[in-house]
Amino acid sequence: MSKAAGPLKPAPEKTALIAVIKAPRDLEIAARDHWYRIPLKKAPKRYFTHIAFYQPACFKPCGKRIEYYAKVAGCSTGRREDLLPGEPAHPAARRLYLRYSLGPLLKLPAAVLNTSGSRIFFGYAPLKRLARAGDVLAVFNVFSLENIMCRALKAAGLEFLREHVILRAAKVKYRLDFAIFCKRGKLDIECDGRGWHSAPAQRARDGRRDKWLQRSGWITLRFGGHEVLCNLPGCLREIRTAIKNLGGIRPGRPFP
Repeated sequence: MSKAAGPLKPAPEKTALIAVIKAPRDLEIAARDHWYRIPLKKAPKRYFTHIAFYQPACFKPCGKRIEYYAKVAGCSTGRREDLLPGEPAHPAARRLYLRYSLGPLLKLPAAVLNTSGSRIFFGYAPLKRLARAGDVLAVFNVFSLENIMCRALKAAGLEFLREHVILRAAKVKYRLDFAIFCKRGKLDIECDGRGWHSAPAQRARDGRRDKWLQRSGWITLRFGGHEVLCNLPGCLREIRTAIKNLGGIRPGRPFP
């Protein structure tokens, strides 16, 4: 195993690399042996002082959360076969990895949960923000567009269902962000994050989805992140106009 050239450069503030840890064994290694590995070809591009571990769904019953973090003490390079000698036949045995030496594994005051079901990638966050965040969206300083819209619809006194499921052949066909049932039709309100819904393939899927819903009596209103964050009153005016054109809200629907 060869030593990396020079120590880690100190960051201007305590910053955590959010690392997606693939298996409980890797978290056990971090706790017992105080090190963590990252493939050299995926080397972090920014400096950081700590590593925080996101536990995916395979960590049952404690998945989809960040619970533990550790201070980085140093870094070296080595091949996987040297880091994990018990796996000589592993396809990546000869690949180079960064081996980060860690201090003791520490537990956050409260687990940071992935309540939105967002897909988590490697990222960075100030350690102070990580310690007080209750949700992974807050860790990355991302606002939940759906939560903002939900609060606005409630404040406006509109009756709606959130995460309304459309079934076909006893299986989930579509899940609507918000559904409003009117006297002469049904309204589907979607909050589209810029990164995901701007992809060409996703735009095509959204188009097919909207046409299918239209044939089933739904009118879809889509609001992008900029609209929700910067012009929420305008979004509500458009929603109210659509409700009026559909004869008003049908009475008797459950309020969330």
